[in-house]
Amino acid sequence: IIRIGMKEMMMFSKMFNASSKESTFFESCGVADLITTCYGGRNRKVSEAFVKTGKTLEVLEAELLGGQKLQGPMTAKEVHHVLQSKGITDSYPLFRSVYEILLRGAASQIPP
Repeated sequence: IIRIGMKEMMMFSKMFNASSKESTFFESCGVADLITTCYGGRNRKVSEAFVKTGKTLEVLEAELLGGQKLQGPMTAKEVHHVLQSKGITDSYPLFRSVYEILLRGAASQIPP
């Protein structure tokens, strides 16, 4: 999933800045931040609870984050809007799936 996310982030960036350098994504602002977010960030923490408990994001945010706010759902909504307006959501299956699960109520699948 991290590999797919990185690939989609790079494609998304290139869409707005054709001269963006692939090497930038392999610096601490890219892959390191992505790995940290996936394994220990508040979005991961709340997303895991979201899938396991079925509680709303708002409830989990209040229960788990002590006043902090999630950025993931808002970002997913904004990215989806851009992709949809360009008619390219199918080129970003991970971005699309995150949006569908978090904001449209699509079923998620996790191993037992």
